[in-house]
Amino acid sequence: MPYQSLLSPIHQFLHCETPAAWLAEAQKPENLSLLLIDHANAEWKAAASASKLMLKYAGQDNRLLQQEIKHLLAPYEFIIFRAGKLSLETFCAWFFADGLAKATTEQWALANSAFALTKRCKLEPKLIEQIECEVLAYAPSATQSHSSTSAIVQQKNQQGSVFNQQLLEKMRLLIKEELHHFEQVFAIMAKFSVTYHNVTAGNYAKGLISQVRHFEPEALIDKLIIGAYIEARSCERFAKLAPLLPVEISQFYSSLLRSEARHYQDYLQLAAQLCPAPQMDVRVKEIGKVEAKLISNEEPLFRFHSGVPCLATN
Repeated sequence: MPYQSLLSPIHQFLHCETPAAWLAEAQKPENLSLLLIDHANAEWKAAASASKLMLKYAGQDNRLLQQEIKHLLAPYEFIIFRAGKLSLETFCAWFFADGLAKATTEQWALANSAFALTKRCKLEPKLIEQIECEVLAYAPSATQSHSSTSAIVQQKNQQGSVFNQQLLEKMRLLIKEELHHFEQVFAIMAKFSVTYHNVTAGNYAKGLISQVRHFEPEALIDKLIIGAYIEARSCERFAKLAPLLPVEISQFYSSLLRSEARHYQDYLQLAAQLCPAPQMDVRVKEIGKVEAKLISNEEPLFRFHSGVPCLATN
């Protein structure tokens, strides 16, 4: 079986396989758009969760890091939070709250980045033309492109724990990869004429987050273990789905396996630095049992990480 050596550790880590009933639902043509839209959401949530970890545990006093994360995520946030409401008015309200005349260099830079992302995701051709002609054409020339020295590279040169440095390095790579995957999903959606819109979240992430303890470093350990389970489950589902879906999606999902497998290992390696092996093993098993229940139990919403479909309303 292709990728067997890569998937074998993941199968050992997870406490159950994706149920056949979920796969049967996932391969129905009428569910393809929902599967892809929620997959895009999952990629975004993975990047956002990693960003929160970085900022909370390694970047509270690092303004450069905070600024870098803001510049990285803001264009994607515009698409996610204004889905179905994309217009020239919402674009201007999002990036130029005080009007174009009072726009700062940072606002112009963020708007340019969002415009470029909107083009890459092939969203609203009329809106793209409007933004280019009616907004960005008036941007100061110095702000037409934005580049910044990596705050995280600078952070490495400052005093900080080895764990913090590794957290920054691993999460930064994960964020960039997940955002790239987000854009790749949009490219697939365009090929299959799927229009992105907001969908309600399932119970999976909420159920896992409910297990996080309320004191440190245990809370961070739990968040890292949960991150590992989400990435491992994603990898397992990509592998299960690949043979069942159209060839373009099959090839895409197969191409994601290595990065998802590495992400789950990165999360576990970070958690292991904070927790002695015996306690780590216990906590991994405890959270793993909860994850398996969420995957095996019936759930009314069909989503990328949902449980067994029951009488569903999507």
